[in-house]
Amino acid sequence: MRTIAGMAALCFSVVLIFVAEAHAQNVRTIFLVRHADKVSDDTDAPLSEAGRRRADCLAITLADAQIQQIFTSDLQRTQQTAAPLAEKLHLKPVAIPISQPDKLIAAIRSTKEANVLVVWHDATLPKILRALGAPEITPIAHTEYDRFFILTLAGDKAHSQPRLSALRYCDCTM
Repeated sequence: MRTIAGMAALCFSVVLIFVAEAHAQNVRTIFLVRHADKVSDDTDAPLSEAGRRRADCLAITLADAQIQQIFTSDLQRTQQTAAPLAEKLHLKPVAIPISQPDKLIAAIRSTKEANVLVVWHDATLPKILRALGAPEITPIAHTEYDRFFILTLAGDKAHSQPRLSALRYCDCTM
């Protein structure tokens, strides 16, 4: 487990170095994750113990990413996933109704913050990425809680393609 955590920390450190360099060139970085593991399939199910560990791991992973804005859905599992990082950074996440992904897309586009975290849901996260200019991704399975995407948007939209990195994070099933 420590080896996996160490390797994950190293990988994210490398990513964060690229993020820091990108922002020197007026680039925005949107970090997108699916909410962490939930206790049941109920509509507003809370996080499970594994989900709480994954949320804590996400906070550690993104602690130095200079996140300035956090968006979640109005369901508690997305808010609970974002909570440890929000507390650490003294940020108040903006909750947008799960039924209004277009409102989320508009909020991401309109925010002036350079580094943004979005905690959302498996069914609509691929559509949100596409709407922001990312290439098509494989669907997120209902049991996949470790999908992590980094979308880089250049300041000069007319001459640049968004870049997407797809990762896995925080194996909390052990």
